[in-house]
Amino acid sequence: MKWLSGGLLCVFAACTAAHRPELPADPYAIEADPRFVKTDRLGTRTCFTATGSRWPDLLPRGALALNLGSFLEMDRRSQDSQDSSQCRCSLILLLLNEASMLPLAPDSEVYRFTWIPSFHANRIIRVERRGNVYSLHVKVEGNDEGALATDRRILLTPTQWQALQQRLEQARFWSQVHFSSPLPYAYSDGATWLFEGGRSGRYRALDIHSPNRDGLAGPFYELGAFLLELSGIPMTEYTLY
Repeated sequence: MKWLSGGLLCVFAACTAAHRPELPADPYAIEADPRFVKTDRLGTRTCFTATGSRWPDLLPRGALALNLGSFLEMDRRSQDSQDSSQCRCSLILLLLNEASMLPLAPDSEVYRFTWIPSFHANRIIRVERRGNVYSLHVKVEGNDEGALATDRRILLTPTQWQALQQRLEQARFWSQVHFSSPLPYAYSDGATWLFEGGRSGRYRALDIHSPNRDGLAGPFYELGAFLLELSGIPMTEYTLY
């Protein structure tokens, strides 16, 4: 099990390879702590551990305020829980050589899906439009520290980009504001799906735990599956959880 609090879907803009700060040897050994994040006078947030590891928080403050379950049931995280979740997500992104999507590049639209499963390698798929050019970048975590099993960029057609837009609309990625009441139990194993998006000066992140394809979260499952298909590494319903 990697995270008790759900699956992450990541969608970002114009991400470039990031400088690797003093990262902890085990990114999953981080415990939530009120002193987990420090904010300087300029508002820059830095994650740190008692052992001296530190790295930047790549997500805007409050980006992961909502914790969404497999059926889009919603729970609001405490500030400590938000800090813990954002620092863990930021660490995964850094380990896969990703950076913050903000600020957005002019005339661009970007989405990033980060899949963080309990029993498989972490994966990131980032798609972006710059003017009339559409591209996809896929990364799969390797066995060795700092190594990637897959690191590939491909061009997309306008038709593929439109198909992505249709799935984003079906999931109501930008407009979804109503979620179900929280369930009286916590998820353990599964996967973190983090979807992030940036367009027209707006940014949004939705953190969903293993979206159920037959429930209210079904459109998000289909969105993630479609991105994996575009990347050339499709997965079956038995391995995509």
